Amino acid sequence: MFILGMLLCPALNGVWSFNLYAEHPTIYRGPSGSYFGYSVDFYQATTDSNTISVLVGAPKANTSQPGIVEAGAVYYCPWPGLPDSCRQIPFDNSNNRMMKANGTREPLEFKSHQWFGASVRTHKGKVVACAPLYHWRTLKPSGDKEPVGTCYVAVQNFSAYAEYSPCRTNDPDPEGQGYCQAGFSVDFTKEGRLVVGGPGSFYWQGQVMTAGVAEILNGYSLKAILRQVPGEKHTRAAEDTHDDSYLGYSVAVGEFTGDSEQELIAGVPRGAQNFGYVAMINSNNLNFIQNITGEQMASYFGYSVAVTDLNGDEMDDMLVGAPLYMEREMESKPREVGRVYLYLQMAPLTFSNPVVLTGTYTFGRFGTAIAPVGDLNQDGYNDVAVGCPFGGEERGGRVLIFNGNRDVATQGLTLSQELRAAWSPAGGLPGYGFTLRGGYDLDNNQYPDLIVGAFGAAEVSVYRSRAVVSVDAEMILTPKILNPDDRQCHLPQTDLMVTCLKVNVCAAVSGIGIPSSVELRAELQLDWLKGNRGGVKRVLFLDTQQPQHTGHLTLGHKRPHACLSYTIFLKEDDEFRDKLTPISLALNYSLAPFLRSRSLPPVLNHYSSTFLQEHAYILLDCGDDNICIPDLQLSASMDRSELVIGNDNLVMLTITAVNRGEGAYETELHTVIPPEADYIGVERRVESLSQLNCEYKMINESRMVVCDLGNPMVAGTELSVGLRFSVQRLEDARPKISFELQMHSSNKDNSNSNPVSLNLSIVAKAQLDLRGVSHPSQVVLPFPRWEPKEKPIKEDDVGPQVTHIYQLHNSGPSSIQQAELQVGWPSRFRDENLLYAMEIKTVGPITCRTNTSLNPLGLQIITLQDTPELLGFLRNTSTSSERHKRAVTPVQSYTGKTLNCTNISCLRIMCVVGRLDRGQSAVIEIRSRLWAQTFLQRRNDPYILNSTVSSMVTAMPYRIQPPTFPEHSISMGTLVLWGTPDVSFAVPLWVIILAILLGLLVLAMLTLAMWKCGFFDRARPPAEDDVSDQEQLTSDQRGEA
Repeated sequence: MFILGMLLCPALNGVWSFNLYAEHPTIYRGPSGSYFGYSVDFYQATTDSNTISVLVGAPKANTSQPGIVEAGAVYYCPWPGLPDSCRQIPFDNSNNRMMKANGTREPLEFKSHQWFGASVRTHKGKVVACAPLYHWRTLKPSGDKEPVGTCYVAVQNFSAYAEYSPCRTNDPDPEGQGYCQAGFSVDFTKEGRLVVGGPGSFYWQGQVMTAGVAEILNGYSLKAILRQVPGEKHTRAAEDTHDDSYLGYSVAVGEFTGDSEQELIAGVPRGAQNFGYVAMINSNNLNFIQNITGEQMASYFGYSVAVTDLNGDEMDDMLVGAPLYMEREMESKPREVGRVYLYLQMAPLTFSNPVVLTGTYTFGRFGTAIAPVGDLNQDGYNDVAVGCPFGGEERGGRVLIFNGNRDVATQGLTLSQELRAAWSPAGGLPGYGFTLRGGYDLDNNQYPDLIVGAFGAAEVSVYRSRAVVSVDAEMILTPKILNPDDRQCHLPQTDLMVTCLKVNVCAAVSGIGIPSSVELRAELQLDWLKGNRGGVKRVLFLDTQQPQHTGHLTLGHKRPHACLSYTIFLKEDDEFRDKLTPISLALNYSLAPFLRSRSLPPVLNHYSSTFLQEHAYILLDCGDDNICIPDLQLSASMDRSELVIGNDNLVMLTITAVNRGEGAYETELHTVIPPEADYIGVERRVESLSQLNCEYKMINESRMVVCDLGNPMVAGTELSVGLRFSVQRLEDARPKISFELQMHSSNKDNSNSNPVSLNLSIVAKAQLDLRGVSHPSQVVLPFPRWEPKEKPIKEDDVGPQVTHIYQLHNSGPSSIQQAELQVGWPSRFRDENLLYAMEIKTVGPITCRTNTSLNPLGLQIITLQDTPELLGFLRNTSTSSERHKRAVTPVQSYTGKTLNCTNISCLRIMCVVGRLDRGQSAVIEIRSRLWAQTFLQRRNDPYILNSTVSSMVTAMPYRIQPPTFPEHSISMGTLVLWGTPDVSFAVPLWVIILAILLGLLVLAMLTLAMWKCGFFDRARPPAEDDVSDQEQLTSDQRGEA
């Protein structure tokens, strides 16, 4: 199936006013609530008459018929006419006919609420109007009322009328024609034979009937209730599987067998198990020829049918409406939008796959009405109008105009216009577009017009088609190549001579029925592409020095061709950069406002371009062909190949750009940077690198740095530049990020350099340190004046406090997402406690749990202040890993027993560490009591109590994960020593006193013996001072002598 890719929505530009004059339609109004506009048609009394009027059905209108309520009427509306100029046509002025039954006069028929005017059709002066809800009293004794329906035919400008009720027969009841509702649909063949649809016959199988208008008129009498029209034909009842199918819901005529005889097309919207189908019926014997079935159940395929030639192959094509079609964008939320199917006749009884038109307004009932409208724009192909009576804002209704073309089978129909009511609905649904009729030229301008009914508002709008003007325009430039050195024009109000060229804008008009004089508005824009991109205009008009000018051309039958001439000049070289790209001159033309208000203004052909473009060029120093072919070469390197997440990650790209060919114009270096990088600037500290002008830009959602390499970048130029970047946003980065580099120029040939891609590897690394401290580092037993209690109550009843603290520190540079810490705590030896764990404290993103409960004896906790040493350790969360840790080697100097998880029972503590960024730590503090009783029972034996901790990183917060995660394990010991050895053989006090006394006695006896021996009576030798005094005295005596 060929689906036409078309949006039927108000956002389409240029489809609102092609050539149906939507601004001021002719409006006719009927009585409120009469459903005026339920059916419409054109009326031409004779083929020779130039006067065409409008007929409008109003099936709920009241008439002058005595005793009849809402019989319905058909109105004659002259054109041109005022809104209230319509008058009722007197098809039937009589009351209900009466009959004698059971000795009383009873109504034979019931015309109230019969919906006369629900269908109206004309053909060469013949008019038929039907009342499908007309009831009559059957001839059965029970006198049942049955809606057989009836029609009235009028000829000779409504001077002769005749009733035609083909289902008012001796075959009543539902199984016969009792519920026929003849006239539900009606049409004429090209010979003028009447075609009537009655969808209620034979248990609503439906039927189609035909009769000649002349036969209906001949011999007609009001008294003939049951009348068989000569030559009348009916389709017959089918098998009961066809019940409730509604054959005849819509009817049309066309030629599809190649025998020049028209076939009847009848819609059967509930046939084929509610998929609906269209039946093709032989008009001579009413035998069924072919069926076309719908694609979706309950879409009411066949609600409307129409026949016309849309691709100009002189074969009738068929259109079928399915206004309840549901579009299933989502299976759970289908939208009822309606659809029209176009079947192109390829050969007799052979059709193409359907070309599909799908509505867009939910519940708009697109396809309710389909009307061939003739060739609206006189392009040689018929067009069609489709009604969407409940579409648009406030469900006011829309009418869509589709233009035929030669390639309908492949390109589909083209939406050229969407009509809407000239008023806004004020309560209720106006149903604008519920009925349509076209194909007649009301105003004799050689273009067919369109009638649109809005029965809910009791209004009818008549749209006239405007003459279509086709324009053949051209723009001539002399010369096309501007030589900046050839200055032949004088710039007004200056002394400058400038380079210039001549521009001639010429146009010719054509079209059917166009006015004798057409004024064309031509707007010329210079270098218009530069204006769209925000560039500098390189050429201006010589007289105004402006980049645009609007002129007018008056054309018509006497002057079918005309031209405008302009002079433009080239600006100085230093006023613009772009010397290579063509100078684009754009011509936009339109029709000037039409001043004659009484005449219908023409319109430009919607399918002809109103835009024309030509190019001029600047002469370049690029050889005889004026074409520069550069040879751009690019190389680049980086100062590093790997980045670690968390580092500063500064990167410099060193780039070398070379042109080894002819001049390259508007040459730029484009460096597409990855999302993780930010541009810092050009490296200016290295003298060998060029100081280029580089800017950060967003181009087509790509982040890039653009550097100007020259305009032009002449042959032999070699430039080097350093670009500095910071790469930070690496959390979601892939293992590699790339910088994409390339040189671009505006040259037509060989405009780009070789692309260069520089890759950086991204890794995640985190240096973790695990350290610990024991406070105190050793415990000396026993304590003076302290004894453990047999039944401790408070925690200090069992022994001194011992605290082990572990810190997991991330030195970076990368962060960790999660790590696990496992602690083995020396808690028990057999049934005796060692380090009795009281509580666990944590600092930072860490949570812990144990395999057994803490403080199982429920000892009363005493709040103690941490020592300055402990406080310093807890606060030191950013200590460098090189800082010296508290020495634990003194423990090794003792040859005591080591107690750890290999030879005792340990309390298991499992901790989960959250995210640790660079410089952050997680600390776990395990506070316990040394169970002194256990050690006092083993005096003089030194012990080392070791706790062990291991860490393992399990995840890092990056898309990139390292091949292995860091792992550490350490142990921390607390030494238990003895201060006073316990000697079991202590000396009694009296022995010590006796020993002292004996010592004193021996000393006294020794002193006495030495005194007896004269040891203390020896002569004392002279001192040195005495000798000196004697010598001095002797010398003094000799001197006196």
